[in-house]
Amino acid sequence: MSFDKINSWAKINLSLNVIKRFRSKYHKIESLITFVEIFDEIKIRFLKGKKNKIYFTGKFAKGIGKNNTISKLLNLLEKKKIIKNLKFEIVIKKNIPQKSGMGGGSMNASSILKYFIKKKIINISSKKIQELAYKVGSDVVLGLEKKNSILFKNGKVGRVDNKNNFYVLIVKPNIDYSTKSIYAGVKKYSKSRYINKNKLFFKTSNLIQSNNDLEN
Repeated sequence: MSFDKINSWAKINLSLNVIKRFRSKYHKIESLITFVEIFDEIKIRFLKGKKNKIYFTGKFAKGIGKNNTISKLLNLLEKKKIIKNLKFEIVIKKNIPQKSGMGGGSMNASSILKYFIKKKIINISSKKIQELAYKVGSDVVLGLEKKNSILFKNGKVGRVDNKNNFYVLIVKPNIDYSTKSIYAGVKKYSKSRYINKNKLFFKTSNLIQSNNDLEN
């Protein structure tokens, strides 16, 4: 059986406000998110066998372990009996750098989840899809639609249809920082700016005034 091919697009945070730190050491944030023309290349097909097979290739594949977002998604779908008696061979060519904040692993999981929905391999409600996405990873829900998105402080996501025709320069130094260590460095917290779904947030004039608390 031949492979189906999927593009798994990278996301970037145009702004990110850290609103609060919880006792659990997790943070309440809000953010403006868009997608850029960089993507991982995923190939997927049905597999005869008892186990799923997942392979990572490409420049940025080094160090990805067995406990990745794709295996988490497949295990969760099987555990909840949403997928029964089906196994897959999945090959991911990693073009999105790891630990770059571009959501490579999360977008891989959301891309495969969208594929399962499109191909009617799974048939569940939108609410269940959202719940699954959050259980795999906090950013997975962002990749369910390739649109400009607003992540509100309550964790909900709003989508807007406008497009930004910007050039983007992406620089990824050969230094890796964990998400935990980056958030640990935040000492000052921002006031919430995004309280409703408004495409004007993505206007150039508004973006210029935005900031990213993780860069301060």
